Amino acid sequence: MSEVISVSALWPEIILLIAGCAVLLLGQARSEAWRRLMPWLTLAALAAAICIVVLKRHFGEFAFEEGNGLSYGSLAVFVRIAALGLGIPLTLVNWSQSREHERGEFLSMMLMSLAGLLLVGPADNLLMLFLALELVSIPTYIMVILSRTNVRSLEAGTKYFYLGAFSAAIMAYGFSFLYGLSGTASLSGTIEAVQAALLEPGTLEYGLAMIGILLSLGGLFFKIAAVPLHFYIADVYQGAASPVAGFLGFVPKLAGMIAIFKIVLLTGYWDGGHEGTFWLLWIVAVASMTIGNVLALRQANIKRMLAYSGIAHAGYMLVGVIAGPLAGKAVDSGGVGIMGDGTAAVLYYIMIYGIANLGAFAVLGLLRVRGGACETRRDVAGLIRREPGLALLLALALFTLMGLPPTPGFWGKLSLFGSALAAAQLWDDPRLIVLVVIAVLNSALAAAYYLRVIAAALVYENKYPAEAAPRNAEHIGAQLCGFLLLIFAFYPTSLMVQGQDGTQELTEGIYSVSAEPDADGSDIPEKVVAGGNSGRMIPADMDQVVSPLSDNNVTDQ
Repeated sequence: MSEVISVSALWPEIILLIAGCAVLLLGQARSEAWRRLMPWLTLAALAAAICIVVLKRHFGEFAFEEGNGLSYGSLAVFVRIAALGLGIPLTLVNWSQSREHERGEFLSMMLMSLAGLLLVGPADNLLMLFLALELVSIPTYIMVILSRTNVRSLEAGTKYFYLGAFSAAIMAYGFSFLYGLSGTASLSGTIEAVQAALLEPGTLEYGLAMIGILLSLGGLFFKIAAVPLHFYIADVYQGAASPVAGFLGFVPKLAGMIAIFKIVLLTGYWDGGHEGTFWLLWIVAVASMTIGNVLALRQANIKRMLAYSGIAHAGYMLVGVIAGPLAGKAVDSGGVGIMGDGTAAVLYYIMIYGIANLGAFAVLGLLRVRGGACETRRDVAGLIRREPGLALLLALALFTLMGLPPTPGFWGKLSLFGSALAAAQLWDDPRLIVLVVIAVLNSALAAAYYLRVIAAALVYENKYPAEAAPRNAEHIGAQLCGFLLLIFAFYPTSLMVQGQDGTQELTEGIYSVSAEPDADGSDIPEKVVAGGNSGRMIPADMDQVVSPLSDNNVTDQ
């Protein structure tokens, strides 16, 4: 019988769920004064939840609480802080979305989706992980439809729903294979069975494990909008209101990436690794980067351009997943600390991407051209002369997405690509060097379509100029995104360290030190990676490989 987790461990999730129900009821109130409280209650719930998380972390009360398919460790803490912290600007930029009589449903769905994201981080059970991912996704289908009143929104919501249901079925089918192989739904209990099966090619167990991993990752690629399940994203972003598209660019992506971490961990790829997992991730990363950038280059509509660029950014994030955490943990002669930890780099990058993406969509959501939405390069032409603040914010967001120094996007790409190069050196694997070269070339290609939008806003002129809507909350949300980008541009290490702390539990049990005494009784300094089937070994001259649970877990930061 599994342990029962304490209610106190679930207070942030409980607060969001209760607030979601309360906002839904307030939306039905006859009094306009009560209905005006809905966004304020949403903000209050997010603030209360993040205060609880920060206080519990400060007083050391996150002692790996677990039970009921949940395990609250370092990764769950990072997800909580990231989701709740960015939930505040998400609420501000969506302050006036949907029609007034549907605003209660809209804000309620947003809180429910964020609550699902909070549950993805600690999910230690296949069923719990599936339910948490669906709690993230299903409310977003409704948000897309409620955000606008035109036919395009209904079409986008319908496409998103059916493709989302298809990907959920694929993922659930994959989970069923993993459950059938291991006889348990517990992720921590599944690891041993899956890794043992992958060590025996040609057996029935090997086939079940491969099918389970392939289908599970295939369903999760939809969440991060990676190839081949990327077809929906441009139509959905264009059909949804701009602030809602900003929401879709962060919440489902973070949830999907955390779930990918958990599934990749099952394969043993990071601890010496399964070649099939490597090639699957490598091919999807290259295809996502290349296809996303090429399609974005052809777009005149900024929302569709940002949608396709989101596919490319998913490919960049997969570079960090492929690199894994090992090179960053080997901190002495063989390692490079934070810049070599691929999983920590992914967490940093997805936060920066989410903020910059939201900032760009917030600007588009605030602008009106002849009473209509602002969506094309022509619509933002000459913006610097009429709305200089919004023009500079749009430029900062796009420069960040492009990765121009010294924006935080540059530090993000540097850490992602640096982790892959460190892993290539550690494993003597030229395939990772090829991957980095492809990623750098794609980053250069992406600069073309970002610069065209920036040039339109800062250089060109338009006969029908865009005007900013007088919405105070949305302006504050957009400015908050710009403020965060400036902070992380000059102080990136703080977020990088948080990312590395968040991925500590992913490396538990990966490292083991094998030493046999020689003739004079001293130890042979041979460090091997346990659990893999590729036979890769850490070079014997590496001074130290650290386990996160070791007393020697000290890195230079």
